[in-house]
Amino acid sequence: MERKLIKQGLGGYTIYLPKKWIDKKGLKAGDQINITETDNSLIIGSRSRTKSEITIEITNETEKDLRNILTHTYRKGFDLIRFRGINPKQMEIVKDLTGKLLLGFEKTLKGKEECIIENISEPTEEKYDALLRRILLIIKETQNIIIEDFKNNELKHLNEIDNLKDQQDKFILFCRRVLIKEKYEKSPIIGWELLTFLMHIEHALYYLYKYAHSNHFKSDEETLGLLNELKSYFDMYYEAYYKKDIKIVHRMNNLIHKYHFGKCLRIMEKSKGNKTVVISFIREIFRLIQIGASPILINIFEN
Repeated sequence: MERKLIKQGLGGYTIYLPKKWIDKKGLKAGDQINITETDNSLIIGSRSRTKSEITIEITNETEKDLRNILTHTYRKGFDLIRFRGINPKQMEIVKDLTGKLLLGFEKTLKGKEECIIENISEPTEEKYDALLRRILLIIKETQNIIIEDFKNNELKHLNEIDNLKDQQDKFILFCRRVLIKEKYEKSPIIGWELLTFLMHIEHALYYLYKYAHSNHFKSDEETLGLLNELKSYFDMYYEAYYKKDIKIVHRMNNLIHKYHFGKCLRIMEKSKGNKTVVISFIREIFRLIQIGASPILINIFEN
């Protein structure tokens, strides 16, 4: 939407804010708002709002069910999640998942059959960009651990990689929460797509390492070389995002015949046993990085 600037005294200007937005945020005359300056925009956000709540009746939900409930209600934007009919074992699961996945949330009430998870110290939406960078850097950190362990044939950091995956999930959930709550004036669909690909890349790296660890995989120069090329490929992704360089994205797309439709397939054709599975994981990560460049390209065009 467009608004005309209205000249005021002492060189200042005002604009009319849309009534629909004011009503949606529950604002009134005299309320304070936040104004955040970016490269070419001013982002207007409400400072105060009523906490949103949801009550969920629990029956025989498993840990997976509870995880889905928590993550979906959190990213939907609820500030207080009340569980009723919950048993002690389920309470412990909820407490553990809250600490792992919900940034700024804690369990604030525990009754006989009731448990409340509440927003205590959630970061502001201005942290979005810093957390997005951390999400990208977690992938780099995971790749470095995998390469070093494959090089030494000592796969002893499964717990560390699992923790990195959980940490990234927590940051991605928060960023999705920001997008859904419309606090951050970027295209929510493109932002969501970018976050989804980054999550899939990190999860695929985790499952690659977990498979190699569980099956006592012994790496060779061929596999290690491919992992190093995969690292360079993601470095291009990272550079394309922050430099907003369309040439890097084109270069990534041109490399699909060298890697996931080339070298990876040739190695898989001649390999045997668990090496074939490991290379298939690596091929899939190449593919995820390449198709995950689509939201980067759209961001470049928008700018």
